[in-house]
Amino acid sequence: MKNIYRIAIIPFLLIAFSSCNDDEFLNQSPPDKLTSSSFWRNVEDAESGLTAAYSELESRSNFWDGWQEGRPVVEYFRSDYALPGPDATNYGHWMSMFNFTYTNGHTFIDVLWKTNYKGLNFANQVITKVNKMTSEQISDADKKQIIGEATFLRGYYHFKLLTLFNQIIIRDELISQETLDKPLSTRPEAWNMIITDFTAASTMLSETNEVDKLGRATKGAALAYLGKAYLHKAGDASSSESTDFENAANALKQLVVDKVGNYSLEPNFLSLFNGENENNNESIFELQFKSGDASSWNATRLHAFVGDWCIGGWGGIEATMSLVNEMKKEGMIATNGLYDNRLYGSVYFKDSFYNDTNTNEMQGSTWDVLINDTYGSPNAKDQTAYFRKWLPNYVWNNSYVGVNVLLMRYADVLLMYAEALNEIGNTANAITYINEVRETHGLMPALTISSQSEVKEQIIHERTMELTLESTRFFDLRRWGMLDQAMQAAGRNSFNSTEHAYLPVPLVEVQSNSKIN
Repeated sequence: MKNIYRIAIIPFLLIAFSSCNDDEFLNQSPPDKLTSSSFWRNVEDAESGLTAAYSELESRSNFWDGWQEGRPVVEYFRSDYALPGPDATNYGHWMSMFNFTYTNGHTFIDVLWKTNYKGLNFANQVITKVNKMTSEQISDADKKQIIGEATFLRGYYHFKLLTLFNQIIIRDELISQETLDKPLSTRPEAWNMIITDFTAASTMLSETNEVDKLGRATKGAALAYLGKAYLHKAGDASSSESTDFENAANALKQLVVDKVGNYSLEPNFLSLFNGENENNNESIFELQFKSGDASSWNATRLHAFVGDWCIGGWGGIEATMSLVNEMKKEGMIATNGLYDNRLYGSVYFKDSFYNDTNTNEMQGSTWDVLINDTYGSPNAKDQTAYFRKWLPNYVWNNSYVGVNVLLMRYADVLLMYAEALNEIGNTANAITYINEVRETHGLMPALTISSQSEVKEQIIHERTMELTLESTRFFDLRRWGMLDQAMQAAGRNSFNSTEHAYLPVPLVEVQSNSKIN
């Protein structure tokens, strides 16, 4: 019997199976029992189906035996600026990802593949079933919005898979026994599918959500990911076209210049990540979590994984001092006399900023006190840095918390737009948008550079300053052709971009899918 775990059925649908039997009674289904064909009766059913489609975002429902970190933290270990923390070194499955010694049988690789395909199947159910609903069952406006959101999610799941794996299976229809086995697509085919879905979603979705629908896809989210998809496609040697940067600029321009969604930068950079300023004007697409909702997979332990032992966390990950040095390289030229202020919102390290007893900026204490209490000496970790993003301020426990996780924010859009403009020769305008981010989030002075190559280098730096620990670094390095260089500089000598730029198709898929050689 073929392993068919890959077919994901919405949990609340009760599927009735029957076998051939001469007794007609055995072939009847109770009239009050819902099946996959009878479930879609009204807008409430359509909304429930859509909720299931959202449930697999960032592999949130069953990552590593159900622990919910809000993002697949395995992505963090692939960054040249990340190190395993003291707890991670105890686990072979974490260390094999960090050391690039994993195989296609690795449980994390299987989880990433499986959960994203579950999300795809849920999205396809919504698109197919809601499209067949009549005007008596659902209004035209609700149908358009719900199908638009499901179309965005289908684009998102395909995009997520294509950034992780070199080849994927396009799933644009309901899975059946006949379509379960399907060959891998080419990357150009997959990019076409992703761009088509994001484009379509951008024409169907509203610009804003009601308060009770925060976190759901909007027109702005579709345009932001459309621009991001074009940028990644531009860096994909097997798929790039001369118009990719221009297409990216056109999509992102609608957010930046035309003000679709009316987004703006949040001045308090730290508040974007500590749960104190959720769904603000900078947020374009944000995972919604709520404390106490662990049983419904609607809470996160990302903070426990990120936090070091010295602040009560699990000690899952550390930052390299190379990251700190990169973030300090412009010097103490911020308008408040400090380094680029994004440094302090991203990383903890030994510095007078974190040893000021008047502010107790490090989780309500100071670096020296916390390091001394945990490691026996205030100087024990002088050459160590810890990530600060995704940590709630001062209220600490390792249980599930409700700190939302931003997946797309306006600062990323501005930097992507600047990059696209620079690549098509509009360097002067690109500098304007870089400066907007620098001034608002970093309190940094305007740039004095002017050449296209200088701006490209600055964009690389700015994306480090702005997006560290937001699952962008590895993928940015890959599309810039810098992976081998960066990994060698970080001492990650087992890395080879030919083998490790993408994850391998999971062994279970290879073994169960007769169309994959």
